[in-house]
Amino acid sequence: MEQTVTIQDIMAIIDRMARETKAMFEETGKQLKETDKQLKETGKQIKAMSRETDKQIKATNRAIGELGGRLGEMVEYIVSPHLEKKFKKLGILLKTHIEGHKIEEPGKGIIAEIDVFLTGDEYAVAVEAKVKPNQDDIDDHVERMGKLRRYADRLRDERKYIGAIAGMVVSKEVKEYAFKKGFPVLTPSGESMDIEYPKGMKPKEW
Repeated sequence: MEQTVTIQDIMAIIDRMARETKAMFEETGKQLKETDKQLKETGKQIKAMSRETDKQIKATNRAIGELGGRLGEMVEYIVSPHLEKKFKKLGILLKTHIEGHKIEEPGKGIIAEIDVFLTGDEYAVAVEAKVKPNQDDIDDHVERMGKLRRYADRLRDERKYIGAIAGMVVSKEVKEYAFKKGFPVLTPSGESMDIEYPKGMKPKEW
């Protein structure tokens, strides 16, 4: 005997499906909220890690900068002694030298910094000292020499300005590039530095 399906039965089925659907949506909503909470928490952790990483990077950069500064000072310290005698080989007579010399102009501030600056009656020599100089350092020194020449002209300083590159480790390519730009190169030799330049080379004068 067939069972008759009444409207009440259909309504009951629809009501049950509605409750199940509502329950499913509520559960999905809870899961989404939990997921959102987890994502926010993860985001906070990532930000915290990023801040910590940023602090470490800054601390490392400061340490590297300080180390580079100390190494630079060490190179300057090694370069300075007896430089006057070294340049005398090139016929450049010098009397005094200053380490860490800065050129300042009113309203402009520091326009050039010179690691070792040597002066005489006829010549002035600006030495750029690096642990391991590269071609960019040499290009920077060319620009620095131009600034020094313009500054000297404004002071009516008629001395000839010469540049030089000093380094603890200087590759053959960098030496050749320095020579091409007119710079003699100072490299370690025992407890002092030797001045290197091609035979017959005349340092560029600014």
